Amino acid sequence: MVLKGEMSMLNALYVSDLDIKNLTTELTKKRDEAPQFFMQSPLIVDCNELGEKANDLDFNALKKALLELDFIPVGVRNVPKSITKDLSDNGWAIMRATQEKGDKKKAGVSSKGQSKKTPDPNAAVEVTQVEPTIDSVTVDRPVRSGQQIYAASADMTVLAPTSAGSEIMADGSIHVYGAIRGRVLAGARGNTSARIFCQSLEAELIAVAGRYQLLDESKTELKGKPAMVYLDGEKLVIEPLAK
Repeated sequence: MVLKGEMSMLNALYVSDLDIKNLTTELTKKRDEAPQFFMQSPLIVDCNELGEKANDLDFNALKKALLELDFIPVGVRNVPKSITKDLSDNGWAIMRATQEKGDKKKAGVSSKGQSKKTPDPNAAVEVTQVEPTIDSVTVDRPVRSGQQIYAASADMTVLAPTSAGSEIMADGSIHVYGAIRGRVLAGARGNTSARIFCQSLEAELIAVAGRYQLLDESKTELKGKPAMVYLDGEKLVIEPLAK
């Protein structure tokens, strides 16, 4: 027997309403947009927006509703410590909490030291070198159907062909020097500034920071052409790679 740790792509359900009926209605609409993508999809329930109200959430009813919608609820995160034992006893895995919203420690940016005074042109300039926060992974072999490649905390550069039925994903951006097929997911851990670049857009599904689009249902005229995919707010945008 061999036990290995792996990182797989999981969908997260961000719960902001204690009403299971309302939640089920909204989730049904979302599932029906891409039933093949969500069928038997592992799901994490995130209660960060509920805060202490998560104590009043009926997790048993929620699990039943998710199973009826053909999701597989595998765990919860950002729940009060007072209910973690009960959740664990009822079959929920307790996932590591995410970073709090509004955290300003991103990309080396700090809110300190801001000033409205006119800068002195003769003053010495202090230069701070910022180290890259993300690495890069290069894939130089074909990605076959059924194969998944994940670049954790990194951008991904793909030099070889990808097949239909394959899946490539990265926490950063994805650069493909050729045609992309299968599923392509950038910003896998919520990096909304991540992008997808390719020489020929032929993917089954594209996603950035969890916002996805099935190419067969897209109205884009860039299928089979060089393209760039990125987020504009909550909207997934597909543009020509060169304008």
